[in-house]
Amino acid sequence: MIRSYAARHAEGTRTLLLMDPGWVRTELGGPDADLSVEESIPGVAETLERHQGERGLHFLDYQEQVVPW
Repeated sequence: MIRSYAARHAEGTRTLLLMDPGWVRTELGGPDADLSVEESIPGVAETLERHQGERGLHFLDYQEQVVPW
């Protein structure tokens, strides 16, 4: 859906950022997940801050690595 939205609004100035927080030990991720919330969230927040104001659609993980579509 976000790719379709981005294509329809290609001339816009918004930053569209999809985030992969990693496999996090939460109720959803379960006890065997690789990351704690404390390890994941700072990376998510830093990535959001660094990409603020960039035009277009970006799909990144909590370490600011591009996630392939």
